[in-house]
Amino acid sequence: MTGLMFVHGTGVRRKAYDKTTAELRKGLAHIAPDTKVHECYWGDVFGVHEGQGRTTVPGAAKTVRTAAKPTAATAGTTVGKPSEETSADLPPDDEAANIWGVLYDAPLTPLRPPAPDDQADIARALYERPRPGFADQARALAAEPPADLAALLDVAGARAEFTDAMTAVLDSSAGQEALTHGLPAGELPTAVATAVVAHLLSGAIRDGSPPPWSPAQRDEAVRLLTQALGGGTVRGVLGGTWTVLAHLGGMRYLMWKRASMTDKAHPKAGDILKYLARGDGLRTHIRQTVTDVAAQHGPVVLVAHSLGGVAAVDLLARHELPGVRHLVTVGSQAAHLHELGALPCLDPGKPLPEHFPSWTNVYDRRDLLAFLAEPVFPGRARDIERTSGQPFPASHSAYFSNPDLHTLLAGILREGEA
Repeated sequence: MTGLMFVHGTGVRRKAYDKTTAELRKGLAHIAPDTKVHECYWGDVFGVHEGQGRTTVPGAAKTVRTAAKPTAATAGTTVGKPSEETSADLPPDDEAANIWGVLYDAPLTPLRPPAPDDQADIARALYERPRPGFADQARALAAEPPADLAALLDVAGARAEFTDAMTAVLDSSAGQEALTHGLPAGELPTAVATAVVAHLLSGAIRDGSPPPWSPAQRDEAVRLLTQALGGGTVRGVLGGTWTVLAHLGGMRYLMWKRASMTDKAHPKAGDILKYLARGDGLRTHIRQTVTDVAAQHGPVVLVAHSLGGVAAVDLLARHELPGVRHLVTVGSQAAHLHELGALPCLDPGKPLPEHFPSWTNVYDRRDLLAFLAEPVFPGRARDIERTSGQPFPASHSAYFSNPDLHTLLAGILREGEA
């Protein structure tokens, strides 16, 4: 069977690349077991180095972030008005995805008081205090989760991360406040479970790895942990009174986020800017890697994510490369750049050359960095949506843990095989 070569995208470094490649291999092992996944890693050589360019970024963070950072609940209350457009206008699945997007950035949100700061003392008087032993039980679960939850953690390879997440949540100021004063009746177990799962997943998302769980597995982890903590029926992230923070506190949260967004995005933006100015090195690296692998194993299906997809389209537009049988771009901006006249190796308005291989472009409508290719290259590119159910930015790396993508790749690998 034809092999597959994986080219990563912007902002990804070795740890995240290895995790993503492992997800691809694991997903293909069941449906295309003979497939060899070849590596094409470039981040350390052709990407920007950590901290490079930071001195010129206004407001860039100078210290390492911790889990306890400003949220909608802790930001000042005098900045602006909340937007009139809230997630209440969205379908339930999009609303849930948006709320999880807040949770991935601010995992402690469920433990914050749902009342404004100046009314918090009044609200606390109506709270249900934690039952005796709740905190001890939670810490015991960190060391030894119930069997069903342990199985989910093993799927994600996240036993140690779960222990760290539970400890971080319980030891945080918000966790200590909730353990001391409680929350509205019946909400503490679900709030702790939601915060722990969000904290666990946020670590993977921060380093650019695919979320280790699907949305269904994530919600199941919250349900199992809630039950283990003595909670009842889980209503999901749309059910807790704390979700008012995602609506009424949204603007305060975004005002804080605006100050940090440039610093958080800079490594990824740096890779893109460096490529657009000096992309020959990366294109040569991909070309040589493909040539070497094809000489030993035959032509490959080239799977290229994000900026890797831009470089792959650029390379194949400029050079005929018999070592590539099929190109699969995933969450890529290549066609969008060409539409703007900004794709380095293809002049504005020009079609793809005849030698360009078959091209499948995979996108997720929740991935704000994914663009269609068919409208720009009609008859030469095929757009296919594969939705992970994750919010942005998690959706940008979640493709590779999605079984639907593995099935698509297996079908492409089989095309043309005897």
